[in-house]
Amino acid sequence: MNCYHCGGNHTRKHGKTGNGKQRYKCGECGRSFREDPCAPGYPETAKERILRAYQERVSLRGLTRMFGVSRNTVTQWLKKKPEACPP
Repeated sequence: MNCYHCGGNHTRKHGKTGNGKQRYKCGECGRSFREDPCAPGYPETAKERILRAYQERVSLRGLTRMFGVSRNTVTQWLKKKPEACPP
């Protein structure tokens, strides 16, 4: 296992992430990383589904309850995509 940051091969196990994946720590640069990192955030299909629900006049609090996404996250998406806001 080589470090993604510095390319060093002096790595060791360093606990687990919140979702149960193995973490490693580099002995050369001291940074920690996962073996197979994935992009953080929501998939585009989920974003589109949530924004379509918002267009159907579901409140931000309703979206939080239905989809488990933060109101702040939906607000940021709406600022980036103003055409998703209902008139």
